[in-house]
Amino acid sequence: MTAHALMFVDKPTFYRFIETADEQHRYEFVRGWIMQQQAGGTFKHARLGKAFVEALSRALDRDTWVVLGSDRGIDTGETVRHADAVVEQLGAADNSLSTEAPVLIVEVLSQSSEERDLSAKPVDYLSLTSLEAYIVASQDEPLCYVWLKGADRTFKSEPSTVKGRDQVIQVRALGIAISLGDIYRGICA
Repeated sequence: MTAHALMFVDKPTFYRFIETADEQHRYEFVRGWIMQQQAGGTFKHARLGKAFVEALSRALDRDTWVVLGSDRGIDTGETVRHADAVVEQLGAADNSLSTEAPVLIVEVLSQSSEERDLSAKPVDYLSLTSLEAYIVASQDEPLCYVWLKGADRTFKSEPSTVKGRDQVIQVRALGIAISLGDIYRGICA
């Protein structure tokens, strides 16, 4: 998904803009710029995003957590981005267009977003004190790049690589294990 800078604005102007913007595009706020991105993606991309939302929804207590897809913005202070799946506590800013307190974020890689998902977005996302895990999933094989907050409450600078259908991603802070076999079932050979 190619991104195009539209205009330089402050964040309140960005939020007013996206409330009335067309639905054929997704817009992100990146350090003062409104960035237009193509909405949607490949069939595999959509299926993987949905698989993560469904798996996380099944694994987490619905009285405590809410799992949403790409409609929910993530406000890092300098950016407002959209991920393929985001987990936050239920009741947190129900009327807002974005969350400032995601606990888990999932991005599905696309050729055009790989650099952003693996280089730029970790810088933004890992700065959030609420975040416990950031997962970037490949469309081509059962492979995820995973940043998990450690016992010292910090993230390593490089992600762990979790590869293979028999592997799981343990998010101990949430008490869940995400099976790559379940996520990639019927999607990748």
